[in-house]
Amino acid sequence: MLEEKKKEYAPPRVIGPFGAIAIVAGSMLGIGIFLTPGIVAANLSNPLWFFAAWLVGGLIALSGAVAYAELGTIFPKAGGDYVFLREVFGPSIAFAAGWMLFIGVFVGSIATIAVPLVEYQLTDLFSVANLDFTSSQVVWSMFGFSLTIGEVFACVLVFLLTAINARATSLSTRTQMLLTLFPITILFIGGFAALFFSPVIAPVEEVIVQTSPTIFGITTSLVAIYFAYSGWNAVGYVGGEVESPERNIPFGLIGGTVLITLLYVVLGMTFVRVLGISELANTIEAGTATASVVGGVTAKNGVTLLIAIALFGSLNGTILGGARIAYAMAKDKVLPPGLADLSEHSLTPVRALWLQAVIASLLILTGTFELLLQLTSIAMLAMGGLTVSALFVLRRRSPDLHRPYRALGYPFLPAFFLLASSGIIAVNLYRLVFPESNMMLSERILPVFGLVIFVIAFIVHRLVTVQSSTSKARARRMQ
Repeated sequence: MLEEKKKEYAPPRVIGPFGAIAIVAGSMLGIGIFLTPGIVAANLSNPLWFFAAWLVGGLIALSGAVAYAELGTIFPKAGGDYVFLREVFGPSIAFAAGWMLFIGVFVGSIATIAVPLVEYQLTDLFSVANLDFTSSQVVWSMFGFSLTIGEVFACVLVFLLTAINARATSLSTRTQMLLTLFPITILFIGGFAALFFSPVIAPVEEVIVQTSPTIFGITTSLVAIYFAYSGWNAVGYVGGEVESPERNIPFGLIGGTVLITLLYVVLGMTFVRVLGISELANTIEAGTATASVVGGVTAKNGVTLLIAIALFGSLNGTILGGARIAYAMAKDKVLPPGLADLSEHSLTPVRALWLQAVIASLLILTGTFELLLQLTSIAMLAMGGLTVSALFVLRRRSPDLHRPYRALGYPFLPAFFLLASSGIIAVNLYRLVFPESNMMLSERILPVFGLVIFVIAFIVHRLVTVQSSTSKARARRMQ
C-alpha cells in the first residue's frame, strides 16, 4: 500500500514566470562575467570587436534557448537534455548524456561554485568585517588527508541550499528570485551610473585602438564568452514543476537570456569606459577593479558582496536543476529507483537532492571536481549541440506533433547555434592537438577522454539493451 501511495505523488507546478526567469538568469550570472572580460580584451583590443563578441555570445545563447523552449513545451518534464534526447534519439544516448550531466557537469559545477565562493568572496567579506577567517587553515589532518576550514564552509553551503531545495520547490524558487533580482538590479544601476555619471574616463588613446583581431583571438574570446553565458537552459531541467509550461518555459528561457545579455553588454561598456581596453586586458577580475577606480574601497566591497550573492544564486539554481536529472533517470531505472521517490510532505526529490549534495561534498573534500569538469567540457558542448539537433529531427519526424511554442527564427537561429557550438568544439579540439607552449598534458587529454567516456557509456548501454531484448525474446519463445 505504501508503494502504491508513493506512485501517486507528482511534483507540483509551482514555478511561475518570474521564477522561471530567475532560474535562468541566476544560473547564468556568476563569476564568468567578471573574469572573462580581461581574456576577451586581451584578444580583441578594438572596443567594437569587444562588444560585438559579447552580442554574438548572447545570440548564441538565445539561439539555443529558442530551441530548448520548443522542446521544453513539448516535453514539460523534469530532466532537460536527458528527457529531450531520450524522446528523440532513444535511451542509450540519453543514458550517456544523463550520467555526464549529473555527475560531471552539475555535481562538478556545484563544487566549482562553492569553493571559490568561500575562498575568495566570503574571505574578502570576512576581512571587511574584521573577522579572522583563513580558508586554507587546516582543521583536521590524518593519514595524509587534510581538511581546511574553507572546504568545511563550502560543504556547509551546499547542504544549506540543498535543505532549502528539499523543503519545497516554491521556497527554493523564491530564494532564487531574491538571490537573482538583487544583484542584477544593483549591477544595472551601478553600470549605468558609471557609464553616464562617473567622472572617471579611460584614456582616449586606449579606447579607440583599431587593431584588427586574429581568427584565433576571435575564437578564443567566443569560447570564454560561451561559458560566461552558460546556464541559459536551466529552467528546462525543472520543466515538470513549471506552471503553464507552454508559456512560462519559453518566457523563462528567452527572457532570462535576453536580460543577462543586456546586463553583460552594459557591464562590458562600463569596464571599457572606466579601465580602458589596455588596462582591462591586464585585469583578472574586472568587477572589483572597476569599482575600486569609481568608488574606492567601499564600492569594491559592495561589488564583492554582489558577486557573492550572484554565486549563491548560481549555486542554488545548479542544485535545483541537477537533482531533476537524477530524478528523471531514476524513474527510467538507470539510477536506483529510490531516487525517484518524492517526499510526502514537500513533493521534492529529496533523495536525489541529498545524493547530489553528498557527491558534491566528496568532490570538494578531495579536490577532484576540477578533474570532472575538464573531463566533461567538450562532451558538454557536444550534448548541447545534440539536443538542439533533436529539434530538427523532431520537426522532420513528427511534423504534426502538437507544439505549444514554435522556436523563434527556426531554422536559422537553431542552425546558428549548431554552427557556433560546432565551431567552439573545433577550436577546443584544435587547441588540444596544437597546444600553447604552457599547456599541460592533462589539459590536452582529459577533455577528449571525457568525450570517449560519453561514447563508451552509449555503447555499453546499447549492448546491454540489445542483450536484454534478446534474452526476453528467447524466454518468450521457450514459453
